[in-house]
Amino acid sequence: MLTKLFGWWDGATIGAQFTLWRRRARLVGKDEQGNRYFEELKASGPNGKIRRWVVYHGVAEGSRVTPDWHGWMHHTYDEPP
Repeated sequence: MLTKLFGWWDGATIGAQFTLWRRRARLVGKDEQGNRYFEELKASGPNGKIRRWVVYHGVAEGSRVTPDWHGWMHHTYDEPP
């Protein structure tokens, strides 16, 4: 239970899960490493963009996001890979 409260290095914490629930984020896809990608249903981000998140499977390390998913996360691509 404590790892879910404070274990940001290993998957989503309770706070991250609450944020995804509160913003009504939907699961968009999963990559070959098991990372899950979410986006909110309506735009609330800066400049009216839809916010997007990754929930890592295992260690939270930005280099584990593949280039195609990275492009989607940063709004380079509209459609998920």
